[in-house]
Amino acid sequence: MRGFLSSSVAVAALLASGAAQAQTTSQATEPAESAAQPAQDAPVEGNDILVTARRTSERLQDVPVAVTAFNAASLAAHSVATLDEIAKFTPNIRFDGAAALSGGNYNATVFIRGVGQNDFAIFSDPGVGFYVDDVYYARSIGGVMDAVDIDNVQVLRGPQGTLFGKNTIGGAVLINTAAPNVDTTSGQIEATYGRFNRIDVKGAINVPIVPGLAALRISGATLNRDGYVKRLLDGGTQGDRSAQMIRAKLRIQPEGSGLTIDIGADYTRARETSAPSDLLAVGNVPGISGTPFLNNYNLYVAPGLGIVAPNGAHTLNPSFITASPFETWAGGPNNNDLDLWGVQGVVSYDLGGPTLKSITAYRDMKAYFTRDGDNTPFVFRQTTNRDKQWQFSQELQLTGKTLDSRLSYVLGGFYFKEKASDIATADLAIGLQAPAAPPPFTPAVFIQNYTNNRSLGAYGQVDFEILPRLTLTAGGRYTSDKKIFTSINVRQRDLVQFVNVTKEATFDQFTPHLGISYKASRDVLLYLSYSKGFKQGGFNGRPLVSDAEVTQYAPEKLSTYEAGLKAQWLDGKLTTNIAAFHSIYKNIQLTVNQTPTNFVANAAAGEINGVEFETIMRPAPWFTFNAGVGYLDAKYTSIGAGLGPTQILPITLASHFVKAPDWTVTTGLDLSHEFDGGSEARLRVDYTMYSRIYQDVANTPIITQPGYGLLNARLSYTLPGRAITLAVFGTNLTDTLYLVSGNVSGAFGLAEGSYGRPREWGVSAGFKF
Repeated sequence: MRGFLSSSVAVAALLASGAAQAQTTSQATEPAESAAQPAQDAPVEGNDILVTARRTSERLQDVPVAVTAFNAASLAAHSVATLDEIAKFTPNIRFDGAAALSGGNYNATVFIRGVGQNDFAIFSDPGVGFYVDDVYYARSIGGVMDAVDIDNVQVLRGPQGTLFGKNTIGGAVLINTAAPNVDTTSGQIEATYGRFNRIDVKGAINVPIVPGLAALRISGATLNRDGYVKRLLDGGTQGDRSAQMIRAKLRIQPEGSGLTIDIGADYTRARETSAPSDLLAVGNVPGISGTPFLNNYNLYVAPGLGIVAPNGAHTLNPSFITASPFETWAGGPNNNDLDLWGVQGVVSYDLGGPTLKSITAYRDMKAYFTRDGDNTPFVFRQTTNRDKQWQFSQELQLTGKTLDSRLSYVLGGFYFKEKASDIATADLAIGLQAPAAPPPFTPAVFIQNYTNNRSLGAYGQVDFEILPRLTLTAGGRYTSDKKIFTSINVRQRDLVQFVNVTKEATFDQFTPHLGISYKASRDVLLYLSYSKGFKQGGFNGRPLVSDAEVTQYAPEKLSTYEAGLKAQWLDGKLTTNIAAFHSIYKNIQLTVNQTPTNFVANAAAGEINGVEFETIMRPAPWFTFNAGVGYLDAKYTSIGAGLGPTQILPITLASHFVKAPDWTVTTGLDLSHEFDGGSEARLRVDYTMYSRIYQDVANTPIITQPGYGLLNARLSYTLPGRAITLAVFGTNLTDTLYLVSGNVSGAFGLAEGSYGRPREWGVSAGFKF
């Protein structure tokens, strides 16, 4: 999540399609397609977009926070199937699946304004917080969620440490699913067919159990698509979709009582193949010297295995590099399974002014994902991960206004408990072992990592209108995190346990927020703010030699100074938004994954400066155009050293941040026409461009993605009565080839990459009642 800009673009796009608005963007008229039977808590009130970026419902243009919001109609208009796709329409965000080294399609890597986390491991914490129906999701595994019966998505940019707490140092993504409506029976179903034998069916039904008092909403989906990378060895594929989900929500809302009780449960099951992978280089990796494991493997092991390379040799060599980026000679395991479920209860009670809210939740995750990192029939660099995690959270909030509404406040307390395990294998250079070969011997290991986390937080924030239209904001949060980490590692060559260590640490942090805002008029807001965020520290969990490699790294900290303008002109026909920020980044947790060198270290400090400009133009009811340009300047200001003798940092002061393109440009247009009789046609077109993106801290050239652009379009036709909508759509219409992740290992002499989805088309039919 990146650099800057597309907020307005995205927002506009969203707005145009009837969606929400962008970061500093403001209100928009929702298109007719999205106006029918909105969910009870839909973020639209009249022509205003409502968001909960400050834990209360507010008009987007009144919030002195950089926010981009999408409602259900907007997500549909942009053909969003999984929530990582919102990054194409949102400023400063990079949201990719297929985290390097994982092999999991649903393992998210999320960066906002150049701040995030590029690792999926349970000992690594995300830098962007995800909240679904107010519940914090602690792991990035499973973070690429399906867009099924979503009411709205809000992307908050910049540190959110005061109201949202730890691990929101880059920002936060708030996902709200559709809520039950106690007054109206309604439902919807949509079927989609597309390239790669895509067959998706989504549906939801809302039934008042006792009209005016209680209602039940049930939604579900089955999502299926063939893989887009072919495995030449066995005829299989990678990158498919095969997932089912169901969600049930019960709302009890006695009329006039001020009480709302929401009880929900959800379950997602995925049985898919590994994330796409392509072999980029063997032996002669540009910029990498020395390939001891590959050389010895080809000398002592490969010739005796009976495996023949495409060039006829009995070695692992460059002939395994395929002509197509969507083909691989991988012969290893090909699994990507996920079971994710949870239950929660949210109770909100109006105390006659103040509102007390309780959020209680339990979540459970099981995942199994595999990766053939050498992309050949040899067992040279393969990994498997079996991860389990459960979490329990309890949050209390008190919100309200006093002093004739001049002072508003948010007070809260938060408790979080989590346990997780990762039982993994690293099948590295299997067969290369003493006495058959001289050092280095195979580093192949069986891995057991366990983490036990507890977090406590107390927070408060007040807004006080000291003069008409001039408001001061002050808040703070105290967080205490305790982490217990155990790592047990066994060498595969002799089954000797060489690591068995448990470490414990507590990380305490105060994260304040200060701001001042001025409402020059209803449609013009100026603001200045200071915010601080932090990401908790941890312990390295990929040792290959001894306990000494399980080093502790400290929390990273980010302080951001921001100035912004949110304005609407010409009776809402023109929206312009400008945001500029300066961030001071300390104790950056640099993740180095260059097997056998794998570690995290607080080895750098940096500065991030950025400017975001967005505009939305609505010259006519049938036409909306949006454009945005963002610039991000992220640089290291100091470089330290690793925490152990083998932890050598592959960076200099001239190195670039990971997943932080300097420029992002996005444009979009929305055209509609209403026919006699009440039917409507709508065309949505979006184009987003990124400058160069570095996939690893070393800025390795072979996995660095040059600048590229993506073109999407959707044409829909809604029949009279607004009940039935037919659509045809295309994504990545220019068939652009681009990397979403990559990894390079010098010692193993390999470079691999995962490419984004190629050109796709689809048709859909939806029915609402």
